[in-house]
Amino acid sequence: MYQLLIVLLLLNASVFTWNAVLSPDAQEVRPALIEPTIPALELRQDVDDVVYSSATAGTQSSCYSIGPYNSEKAAKLVADKVRAFGLDAAIRKKSRMQTLNFFVYIPPSPDYAQAEQTAQDIAKNDVRDVQIITQGPYQNAISLGSFTNLNKAKRHAEYIRYLGYDAQYTEQQASLDVFWVDYDEPFGSNAPVQAWSVAIDLTSEVQRIPRACR
Repeated sequence: MYQLLIVLLLLNASVFTWNAVLSPDAQEVRPALIEPTIPALELRQDVDDVVYSSATAGTQSSCYSIGPYNSEKAAKLVADKVRAFGLDAAIRKKSRMQTLNFFVYIPPSPDYAQAEQTAQDIAKNDVRDVQIITQGPYQNAISLGSFTNLNKAKRHAEYIRYLGYDAQYTEQQASLDVFWVDYDEPFGSNAPVQAWSVAIDLTSEVQRIPRACR
């Protein structure tokens, strides 16, 4: 009886081993790593380069233009200060129309004699700087002075009109070359460019304006 029990145990062990290990149906079935309709993922090898280029891109800096400076020398001195601070700087020249003064006058008369008579009459009212223009587009007109302030020019023209004469005023302009300093400033650098400008050139009324980074 004992021997029969041993035989049955060995037989059960053999059947279990066959089903669990040796049977072809018992082999582990692993899912496919790649589905035919789904592209495989690729591991990037340039992660460090991507992070570096993002950190050094233009989005990490602010770009400005400061000016205008009336002289190229002043712009160069400011640009040198910016470069010494460790920032990139470039000088840009630009032409603009500048107001020289406001000219008050009486329009041209038909001839010099009539213009002279009008000038003498105006001078009797204690009006200074009365002159007859003898050539150019204002020939035989009467100059009543030039003013750097528009309001003063208006008031003078109104006074001459009060005396009974057709006084007018016009803005006289000339082309002027001015200079700007373009520079890039990384966040947190806080370069005192405006303070440098004041110390270098008191004659130029400069302003700092944002510009698009290249």
